[in-house]
Amino acid sequence: MGFWKALCTCVGCVAGGACIILSGGTATPLVAGALVGAGGLGGYLVGNAADKEDAEREKMLLQDQRYRDAMGEVNQQIDANNQIKKQITDIEGKLNGTIPRQPNETDEHLKTQLAILTGNLRNGEGRLDGLKNELDKLRKELGGGSSLMSLLGLDKLSFTDKVMIIAAIVLVIWLLKG
Repeated sequence: MGFWKALCTCVGCVAGGACIILSGGTATPLVAGALVGAGGLGGYLVGNAADKEDAEREKMLLQDQRYRDAMGEVNQQIDANNQIKKQITDIEGKLNGTIPRQPNETDEHLKTQLAILTGNLRNGEGRLDGLKNELDKLRKELGGGSSLMSLLGLDKLSFTDKVMIIAAIVLVIWLLKG
């Protein structure tokens, strides 16, 4: 299940539950189930449309050479970071005795290597963040702003902001029932 499909389905179920609360809890179990089900189905359909839009947009973006190159750089940096993490794990294993050492590997030598690799990993993670930001900018430049999420203005909000908006809507509905 895609991100938007899951999120919108949950929001739809919450909206259905809010309708039950607004009725003062007097709804029969069948009506309550129908309200939650209808809200969930509506949310599912909206989320499904958003996920399909995202998939189609990604296919279109992959046709652009600049996007493919940027995506390749991101993937190369992820691979490099994973390789450094593996080397760090190996050195930590040698330092704590779970992995056998070579004759020339002293504690001092291994600690120096660990410090160098840790710095390289930090640099790699910083570079990866920059590459992902560039990729997002390129995605927006090439894809335009015609998706459902951008039309609603939700593409500029973080996930936490979106959750807070949903919580505020639910709170307002709950307060209106009283």
